[in-house]
Amino acid sequence: MIRRAFPDGLSEADYLPLLTVLYPHMSHRNLAEVVSHVTGRDYAFVLNDVYGVQGGFGLHPDAVAAVHTRLLAVGFDAWSKED
Repeated sequence: MIRRAFPDGLSEADYLPLLTVLYPHMSHRNLAEVVSHVTGRDYAFVLNDVYGVQGGFGLHPDAVAAVHTRLLAVGFDAWSKED
């Protein structure tokens, strides 16, 4: 789903908003593992960023909304409702 939403790769500007959008739907470790796999970033660094998203990075709401919109276009709504 992430690769379909970001076919040219995840930009630095979209990285933290992506974590923010996915955070309520995944455990910390699962989120870090998935994003690490998709981006090639070190798992430990991604996990640290996941913890930071929990505390709030002060991201601009438009940046988060833009990432959310891209994910919705590739099935995020259905995925987020799965058991």
